[in-house]
Amino acid sequence: MPRKRRQTYSGCWIEAHRGRLRLRFRVRQPDGTPKKVTIATGHTDTPEQRRALMPLVRMIGAAVDAGKTLEQIRQAVGEPAKVQATALERSALPVTAAAPRPGISPTVAEYYERWIREQLPVVRRAQARDYRRHLTRYILPLIGHVRLADLRPSHVRGLQADLLEQNVRLKGGGTKKRSVKHVKNILAGSFRAMIHQARIDDWIARDIFAGLKWPRWTPPPPDPFALDEQQRIIAWFHSARFGFHPGQHSTERRFLPHPAFHAYVHLLFTTGMRPSEASGLQWGDVDLANRRLQVARSRHLYSDGDPKTAAARRTVELFEGTVDVLRALQPLHVRPEMKVFTNTNGAAIEPNSLLHHWYRCLRALGIRVRGLYATKDTFVTTAFRIGVRPAWLEAQTGVSYSTLRRHYGAWAPGEEHPELDRFSAFAPSVFGPEAGKLPPTSEHRGGQFPKKPRKAYVERMREGGLEPPRESH
Repeated sequence: MPRKRRQTYSGCWIEAHRGRLRLRFRVRQPDGTPKKVTIATGHTDTPEQRRALMPLVRMIGAAVDAGKTLEQIRQAVGEPAKVQATALERSALPVTAAAPRPGISPTVAEYYERWIREQLPVVRRAQARDYRRHLTRYILPLIGHVRLADLRPSHVRGLQADLLEQNVRLKGGGTKKRSVKHVKNILAGSFRAMIHQARIDDWIARDIFAGLKWPRWTPPPPDPFALDEQQRIIAWFHSARFGFHPGQHSTERRFLPHPAFHAYVHLLFTTGMRPSEASGLQWGDVDLANRRLQVARSRHLYSDGDPKTAAARRTVELFEGTVDVLRALQPLHVRPEMKVFTNTNGAAIEPNSLLHHWYRCLRALGIRVRGLYATKDTFVTTAFRIGVRPAWLEAQTGVSYSTLRRHYGAWAPGEEHPELDRFSAFAPSVFGPEAGKLPPTSEHRGGQFPKKPRKAYVERMREGGLEPPRESH
């Protein structure tokens, strides 16, 4: 049977992916193997955008047919030699948007393409991802064609109404209304950030968010675990077996305990750290002798970055049991830059990738399903119940006490009516225990005016030949 002839690729071509245009081509690496290259342009799939990209397509295609390497193609299109493609952008050669003509305001879509490139080097990767998702999915399809100078508050109110009325598909089937928090993150978070920069650049002269009102939204309350549930979860990760890749001379997957998962969950329950902070820990941050560690970074979307807030860069105290768990996990030959918690592949634990094992644990133990962040809720609510000092709790969690009190105040122990007792001490007859007893009512039987004076008054009027005054109608 003849083999199917392998298809050969040459030049560069345009593809549409999720409503956006991207460029595809293949280059030869120094070892002779082909490599696929994808360029996410960020442009919407329109005939105008396709025509605008054709000069770049022809330039890259000619370089590919000439046998140029990827580095040479980058230099030919003006890109620096050291461009690192990440899982977020998946783009080795971002296409530069055409600048608007002088004196003419750019459209929302045109300004977004320049603005997002300026944000990538200066914001956290998770925030840059949210900017892309919110603006490309919800803002640009609706008002991307509107020029910045023509934006009015009515545009923002219209976006708000459309987003609040849209239905969101659920994974298990069915739909629900988009939450107020999600819409607020889109408009008051990502879109406002871009409009703020546009006002600094003098493209917008008015506040288009003026007068914007939001429906009442109540954040979900904390959902901590019970202490016995916490112990059962930690014990499950200590004894559970996890899948490892086959060994060098085997083809079957191995299932073994993984102490790093157990130590990771144990640390979250006993320190109140965020999962992203624990994933970013390095052995140089841990001081087991003094029972403390330093939170210096946060790991999210498979890369390390700064902590969530300035207060999150802090020192965390450790229990003796946590120190013993970490000491047993510490390798013999340790370097400061080595990650404390690794997955079964040897890479740093990504919080989202651990959720598969986390949910498997809760199902196996018959515990109601909650997210990984409930470990922080468990630590903080326990701290409130035992009445720790507010200053210590702020330093331990990196969250201001006012915020903690607002979210976890229901678990705070309080004195038994201390302020009401002050009233009782000031006026016992009014606010004390005897205040609820009414005085005897022999002379005043249920009325405001006594009856005896009324009868005497009537008799005196009759003796004097006087008649009672007539009632006025």
